[in-house]
Amino acid sequence: MQAPSSIERSYTVRNSDADFLQELKPSSLLSFFQEAAGDHAKKMGLGFGLLSEKGCFWVLSKIHAEVAAKPRCGERVTVVTWPHRPNKAIYERSFAVKNEAGEVLIRAYSRWCILQKDGRIVPCSRLEQPQIDFIEERAVCVKDWSVPAVEERTSPAFSLRVANSEYDLNRHVNNIKYADYLFNCFSVQELEERRLRSFQLHYVRQSHEGDLLEFYRRELSPGVFAVEGVKNGAETVVAGQVCFDRV
Repeated sequence: MQAPSSIERSYTVRNSDADFLQELKPSSLLSFFQEAAGDHAKKMGLGFGLLSEKGCFWVLSKIHAEVAAKPRCGERVTVVTWPHRPNKAIYERSFAVKNEAGEVLIRAYSRWCILQKDGRIVPCSRLEQPQIDFIEERAVCVKDWSVPAVEERTSPAFSLRVANSEYDLNRHVNNIKYADYLFNCFSVQELEERRLRSFQLHYVRQSHEGDLLEFYRRELSPGVFAVEGVKNGAETVVAGQVCFDRV
């Protein structure tokens, strides 16, 4: 059965989706993306239920989002998502967020893979691929996925001990949560004085209950920050980059 090339889902930004500025939180944005992508994957024959029967699950490995404007609490938005032709073990997917006037507020480009329960990557050739007309146009052109390291780790900008509320159904810290951790490295005053223009997240390792996560930041240039999340003082679990303009 032919799957649709793209899918749309509409959301109203609720109070719980918004930050103290009453704007859509990056973590809520990723939640919208994850839900829309999951719905489309199901239509493609690669949904959670089918993969779970095979002992596999989806993992988001990288995402880059560019923000023209952040939807505000009470606004209704439409998320459009479409996948690109997979390559060996990488599934790429684009997203666009539109307001009710049809204007694109946010564009994003992501990379996903399918893992076995033991953590090994599943090659695309191991699974039956969907019948779909892939859209080649990317929502965002990402020429360089690299994120500079935070070379000098002194005092963390944010830290927490992982507990059950951070978990997803795969029993590790939900990818969405890392967006909150990333932006918790900035104060209320800093976020009031800056306008978010883009952010990028690279998921390196999984984190589990009891792990101590410490996040360090480094300003690379005015308004551009690298953020690194470290598990138990040793392993990098996530790397990110955030770009702001002054308000």
